[in-house]
Amino acid sequence: MQYPTVIVNGVSVRVDSEGRYNLNDLHAAAVIKGEATESQRPSKFIRSAAVKRFVHALDSRGQKSTLDKYQSLRVANGGSEQGVWGVELLAIRYAAWINPEFEISVYETFREAVLSGIGNMTRLNRLDLLIANETKAVSESARTMNRWGVGGRKQMLNETRENIIEQMDPDMVAIMQGKAA
Repeated sequence: MQYPTVIVNGVSVRVDSEGRYNLNDLHAAAVIKGEATESQRPSKFIRSAAVKRFVHALDSRGQKSTLDKYQSLRVANGGSEQGVWGVELLAIRYAAWINPEFEISVYETFREAVLSGIGNMTRLNRLDLLIANETKAVSESARTMNRWGVGGRKQMLNETRENIIEQMDPDMVAIMQGKAA
């Protein structure tokens, strides 16, 4: 699944393959606007007991099965996806921890991304329906044309016409052909 990319305060917030947002990118977006300090890094945020309980509650709700546990928080200490990654609710909670104005900005940005995605999905569904309906109509027309063409209904009707003409009185055929001319 392709998750929407969001831009907060001009900073592109990366999204991983599971739909988690990079909290380090959110921190950078807050620092740019002077809404956060270096002491408000995601690594400090996730050490809070309240945040740990919140993450545990999120993980319990999102649990797919006893063997396949969903993770609302992921910490990557190296590689191309280094940083702290959290689901949307955790990202909004992090933004609130930084300051209320930043929380509102992040919430509105995420909501806009979702609404835009829903609008695009609706337009895509309508287009798919239109394509399916027109494909069906064209296919039906093609079948009708195929039945009409060479060796089809047209030939049968012309042969029937010729049979009727052969059964008619030759004088009557001459009169009909004279009227047709």
